[in-house]
Amino acid sequence: MSLFGAPGATGNAGTYYPDVTFATPEEALALLLATPDANFLLIGTDGTNLAAILADPAGTPNFHAFMQQSVTSASTIVGHTTISNPSWTTMQTGVWSETAGVSNNVFTPWTYDNWPTIYNQLENTYGDQVNTTVIANWLPITEIAGAGSNPADHIEFVPQVAGDTDWIATQNLVGQKSRAAILAADPTKGNLIFSYFVGVDNNAHQYGGDSPQYRLAIQNMDYNLGSQTLDGGGLLGAVAQWEFNHPGEEFSTLIVTDHGEIGPNEFGRGHGFQSPRETATFLMFDQAGNDLRDGYINNSWQIVSVTPTIMDQFGIPTPTYMQGAPLTAHSFDGTYVDPGANLFTVLSADFAAQGYPDIATNVNLVSRTVVATIPSLVYDQVSSIVNSVPSFLQVPVSWLGAGVYQAVNIPAQIWVRLTGVTGNQIIPPVINPFLP
Repeated sequence: MSLFGAPGATGNAGTYYPDVTFATPEEALALLLATPDANFLLIGTDGTNLAAILADPAGTPNFHAFMQQSVTSASTIVGHTTISNPSWTTMQTGVWSETAGVSNNVFTPWTYDNWPTIYNQLENTYGDQVNTTVIANWLPITEIAGAGSNPADHIEFVPQVAGDTDWIATQNLVGQKSRAAILAADPTKGNLIFSYFVGVDNNAHQYGGDSPQYRLAIQNMDYNLGSQTLDGGGLLGAVAQWEFNHPGEEFSTLIVTDHGEIGPNEFGRGHGFQSPRETATFLMFDQAGNDLRDGYINNSWQIVSVTPTIMDQFGIPTPTYMQGAPLTAHSFDGTYVDPGANLFTVLSADFAAQGYPDIATNVNLVSRTVVATIPSLVYDQVSSIVNSVPSFLQVPVSWLGAGVYQAVNIPAQIWVRLTGVTGNQIIPPVINPFLP
């Protein structure tokens, strides 16, 4: 058993343009000289059950309208960990979390040296010819955006608004900042904007996935989504206004979630195991200039295709190590379904047909989640303590905390390796992640 995990895609990234080495010299030169005429809006809504959206058409009119102008996948991550950081790492690298070595919500910066993010891919390929922006109200998202060889250009973490127990004001602030970023996008360059919202997931943890608060959080997400019409409000209204202001320019938009939520409030758990409500994900993709399959379904799509799809829209070939294909790939041509006027009914039936993995896989993944959660909880507590003590005590306290953390983390990493996480580093390259 290797203590350092399976080798990554690039080894130690950091050389300029390392991620176009998979192309021929001619392809690489063409990429470096090109100005990408692509604009992409990625919207992430954490812990959002598609079934809850479909059950509330009056409260989610913008989601429903968007599904009619895009292709929707009632996808599932059954067989993979239903924890946020593993799923968002999958989406931002193009490899499953088991390959990347992520099993809990602790940010591990070395992961993205080995498995470049979509921001690294775009920045390493196009440099100043592309603008990459990430706005999020969960810290690991902005930490990932700042990791790797060439981080995103503009990264903004939006902390929880004081007194905002249901996260509505904080969600709205993310929406406002994201709208401003869309409207300010430079039409002479390529643009990737990732707008991430954690509030739906946090309400599930606080109150449960069947709670009125969770339903209201999804309705608020619908408000922030908006309608892709002039004066339509929200992010999509900003897209419509920007496209109106810049004739001939369009945004592709992809809306995704990382996992689902259970119904009851089980001590704030929300998700992490393998029930169909927890493994349920979705992708809704509206490709710029392509209305051919509006209102269709493609349940073969999975979240691992997010980075390859964005790269494809910017003209970058998918590296062979990636485990997802672009959503536009011909390999999906035979898997589209036209539900006609029954789009929402069919999607509901598709979700209802999802099930558990086999018993062995279920037991394996439940054990992984339980074991990996222990160091994650310890990490949060140690980090909080280090940040609360006077500055002259932070270094010694951080080392004491690191000892406690690694005492539970290293055994946990051995266990998750045994459950199939091949890319984790049992002995981490940073022993004390709490140093101020």
